[in-house]
Amino acid sequence: MYSNILVPVAFDEDHNPDAALNVARALAGDGARITLLHVMEDVPAYAINYMPEGYAEELRKTLEQDLATRAAEFDAGAWAIVEGQPGHEILDYAENIGADCIVIASHRPGFGDYLIGSTASRVVRHAKCAVMVMR
Repeated sequence: MYSNILVPVAFDEDHNPDAALNVARALAGDGARITLLHVMEDVPAYAINYMPEGYAEELRKTLEQDLATRAAEFDAGAWAIVEGQPGHEILDYAENIGADCIVIASHRPGFGDYLIGSTASRVVRHAKCAVMVMR
């Protein structure tokens, strides 16, 4: 059983966070902390001008509400939103909080990442803790 589990959460149609959260529940020891993490990727400079005014703030607020609701399902639930490249940010966050397990969902891979998606692949290769990949 693990005591400090990080669950990266992607909000897109290819990922259902419920499966990863159920696995985190199953792997958690008594009193385990489960942290949900969402990484907001940077919007390319060429696209920022096409975004409606206040879009980023509204999106962040919506994500915060969803993460807070999901984290509240756990006795020691926590959540965070960071910005940057997902693979890198997940690894940094896991190390910063002393995670002993990462439960990550993997999307349908492309040819370059035949077995698991690129973010999950990076996390598996470089994590300093156990990683459970959900397909």
